[in-house]
Amino acid sequence: MKRFLLLFILTSLTFTVFSGNNNFSRWSITAEYGYNYFIGDINQDLLDIFPTSIRDITYGGTIECALTPVWGLALDGYYFPLRAINNSPCPIRINTDLVTSDFNTTINFTRWIFPQTKSKFYVNGSIGIGFSRYIFDLRYIDNTVVPANATYVDYKYDGQTRFIHRYENGTPMTYGIAASIPVTLSLEYNFSKPFALGLKAHYRAYINDDLEGATCLSNDGVTNDYIGAGTLFLRYKFNSIKKHHLRDIIWDEYEPDKALELAQKLEKKYDDLANRVDTLEKKVDNIMPRLENLEKILSNDGPDSDGDGVPDVRDMSPETPVNTPVDFWGKPIVIPQPKGRALGLNELPDETPAVYFGFDQIDLDNDALVTIRKIAMKMQTDPTLYVEVRGYCDYMGNNPYNNLLSQRRSDRVKAELVNVWGIPFDHIISNGKGKIIEPRTKYRPNRRCDFFFGRL
Repeated sequence: MKRFLLLFILTSLTFTVFSGNNNFSRWSITAEYGYNYFIGDINQDLLDIFPTSIRDITYGGTIECALTPVWGLALDGYYFPLRAINNSPCPIRINTDLVTSDFNTTINFTRWIFPQTKSKFYVNGSIGIGFSRYIFDLRYIDNTVVPANATYVDYKYDGQTRFIHRYENGTPMTYGIAASIPVTLSLEYNFSKPFALGLKAHYRAYINDDLEGATCLSNDGVTNDYIGAGTLFLRYKFNSIKKHHLRDIIWDEYEPDKALELAQKLEKKYDDLANRVDTLEKKVDNIMPRLENLEKILSNDGPDSDGDGVPDVRDMSPETPVNTPVDFWGKPIVIPQPKGRALGLNELPDETPAVYFGFDQIDLDNDALVTIRKIAMKMQTDPTLYVEVRGYCDYMGNNPYNNLLSQRRSDRVKAELVNVWGIPFDHIISNGKGKIIEPRTKYRPNRRCDFFFGRL
């Protein structure tokens, strides 16, 4: 991950720095059209002038950014229809449609060898690496489809029965992917400032040996598959009417001293970024274990042995009796009476009524409004009081939904106290506590909000 990030940053800075000079145009695009010749594990007639692999049209194009009058970077994309006939030991037709895209380094050999030439003819080359996807359709000579279980006997080498299709986990494949290494050489004539016409020869090596979509067709074949192609292309150089394109100027016009200075700045930026990434990586390594532990504590999911709604990972009272009000850490909440007597774990003070709700509701009925009026009168009588409104739900539904519903109920009661009765907003704390475990059914007494008073 670290190396990929540094490579991405370096590539981005390279484009930014070299493209920052606005004295020249740099970008160009080509449209290409031609034919290809498939070189794979197939036996074809050696005396055919035009082999069967030359049949359908190849097309594609490139987009290039010139970094200097000699060097550049390009991204290409091509469609190669691979057609051929395998004569022996199994006569079948090869029908493969391959799409490839490659990242290339380009070089202007003419400008490299003759830096000061003003010739309109250029000899260019490129080499790169890319990715291809291909779809194959195998057929017999009579154009019938080769079935998935088709076999042939290879008497020439070992007399064994071989399957024609390639299998993956017992399933016949209809497509494949392969890395590609393209090498090209082109002759280009610049007949105007924005346009050039040229011919390009391609030689493309593929890591895979099954672009035909079949296995063991010929042991006379090569280790990997190759494609040779010839294309006619038209190049358009962007913004080259107002400015000189980098490929069209002599080297002395390029200001090499300035380019060296920019490269040195780029190297320094890269070193600084590498140090920052190292520091950031160390910090992330230290933080991740702590974040994972915090995530477990804050989550309401996981084993809950005593069924109090608090997972065991943070439950400090793992044997709480059923329906006991608990806090965030699973500790039982003891509610004091005004006279100083501590109530039981499941007991509420007499003068503190509750607000009850309908199933899956947050609306306040008449009984609820009467209760809220009593709470408001009590707080208006004693302005030093603070109240915590704790919302609960019955057992129906999952934990995340009930946690949200209980919070909405406590927020609804708080809003009534503030907006209708004028109780100060900061004197009320709304707290959703989720579901009450027992009884495990729809139970109105558990769909409630309780009130807990105190003073700061």
